Amino acid sequence: MRYGIIGAMPVEIEKIKNTMTIEKTTDHHGLTFYEGSVEGRQIVLTTCGVGKVNAAHTTLLLIDKFGVDKVINVGVAGGIKPDIHVKDVVIGTSTTTFDVGPDIMGRYFPFCSNYQYDPEIIEAAKAACESITDRSWKYVTAPTITGDMFVTDSGLKARFLGGTDAYCNDMEAQAMAQIAFIYKVPIANIRSISDNADDEATATYKENEAAAAEVAATVLLETLKRLPA
Repeated sequence: MRYGIIGAMPVEIEKIKNTMTIEKTTDHHGLTFYEGSVEGRQIVLTTCGVGKVNAAHTTLLLIDKFGVDKVINVGVAGGIKPDIHVKDVVIGTSTTTFDVGPDIMGRYFPFCSNYQYDPEIIEAAKAACESITDRSWKYVTAPTITGDMFVTDSGLKARFLGGTDAYCNDMEAQAMAQIAFIYKVPIANIRSISDNADDEATATYKENEAAAAEVAATVLLETLKRLPA
């Protein structure tokens, strides 16, 4: 089994990269892919940059060029619900978009408006969180939502995100899931909250980005231990 792991930014994969045994480094179209192992599992680790186009492109490379069997998106996200706080973890159950209407997505290729995450990885991630007994954060399993916008306005948050059942918003995961769906590759999403997608989001994000990324990476590493080698 070979796992493709994607973070949008270097800080999101730093701990994983420092933990893994890197056997080969390959550059493709300006992206660097690290092939090797961690926790006895074969992985290909990379960053994609922010936004849905970058995310889709990188996911396709992982599947088509590196032949990964499953994809895991790891990193930080903005919290939506009032009971989710900075450094809490969201284990995604599904993903859709807020900047392209789900009804539109469902009418056109690939005719899917809501992408489901891999149950095996979800269960492994839940067990991973439970195993971290000294954690100062909580975890939830819940839908996530994606849009090409870093939400920093409470009014926009209420308009675009308030009516959803998602617990966090990001700028990449739905695009990754769409590519994985097309190629029939299971995918998962593990995110830690860096901000509350509100008027204070920019300052909160800067203050908590590294700490939230560390939490997400820790959960990812524990999750890998619980997945088939």
